[in-house]
Amino acid sequence: MKLSLSIFVLLIMSAISLVTARHDTRKLVNEIELERNKALQIERHHTNLVTEKATLTSPSRIERLAIRKLKMKYPKPEDIILLPPPPARAKQ
Repeated sequence: MKLSLSIFVLLIMSAISLVTARHDTRKLVNEIELERNKALQIERHHTNLVTEKATLTSPSRIERLAIRKLKMKYPKPEDIILLPPPPARAKQ
């Protein structure tokens, strides 16, 4: 009688621990999936930012903005003044 009661108690404890372990495992799997989704979102956002940076810093865009907004223009050949190179320094 005592043996069957103790086996019954062990069986119940084993069943409860199995259910608890499965529940904890499911919670951890859900947390992992949430973190993976966050990582994918961050990766997509980073890719978008890199693309946006490349677009904003393209030489053609900068040239267009310089001409349109800053009213800059290429100099005429007569406006260009060439400076002589600086004199070479003597070694000490």
